[in-house]
Amino acid sequence: MPPRKADSLIPLQELDHQIHRLKVQRSEKPRQLASAEKKVAHAKENLAAVQGEIKALKLEASKRELSVKEFDAKVEKLQTQSMSAKKNDEYQAFQKEISGIKADKLRVEDGLLDLMMQSEEKAKLEKLRLEEVKAAEDEYNVAKKKLEAEMAVDDRAIEAKLAERTAVAGSLEKEILRVYERVLVAKDDGVALAPVSKYETIEDEGKVVYWQCESCGVGLNMQDVNLLMMGRDLQFCRNCSRVMYLRADPAGAQSAAPKAPPAP
Repeated sequence: MPPRKADSLIPLQELDHQIHRLKVQRSEKPRQLASAEKKVAHAKENLAAVQGEIKALKLEASKRELSVKEFDAKVEKLQTQSMSAKKNDEYQAFQKEISGIKADKLRVEDGLLDLMMQSEEKAKLEKLRLEEVKAAEDEYNVAKKKLEAEMAVDDRAIEAKLAERTAVAGSLEKEILRVYERVLVAKDDGVALAPVSKYETIEDEGKVVYWQCESCGVGLNMQDVNLLMMGRDLQFCRNCSRVMYLRADPAGAQSAAPKAPPAP
């Protein structure tokens, strides 16, 4: 009996399944960096928050320093004016106003001192946040370097398998290959072939034989099985649309229960 046409596709399917698994494995690698990326982002957010607080403190300190200078200018002007006072009550009025301005200046300077102390504490916290950012970035870079090395290994493996695939595909009939690849493109699991197995079960009426698509669980009638055994043309599962092929030893029967068919 000549080889079944579907059987010629098995080596190619094995390669395609391996290639699919490698590609999936590689595509999942970048997602493994998500945790490290989140940690870096969180550390940078904390740093930015502290730096924002420091900026606000510096801005407020600048305003207060300007106020101190304005108070000094007012005091100097009033002191000059007081020197021209002709009467004691005028002089005392100037002195009273000067004392009030100096008191206001003192309150502003006390607030400025408090701002400086806060700025010093925030500067210490900023240093800590910078260290946390560096640690998070170092951790991310180590993880990224490791994953890039792993992805490079995957890329080389995929390239090698693709080279094998080219050689195997070149040995197949063009029409068979075209049909196979059309089915393969429609499947997202990298599987275009579906093995068919024989199951024997004991029921009330005696021993019952089932033939079943292992990919989706749909049962085959004897006409389907006979066409598969002859192998002259490719046969497709009426449910999952994959190209069906018989297991290497179709005469042997599995004693396990067949796979449950898909829900209607």
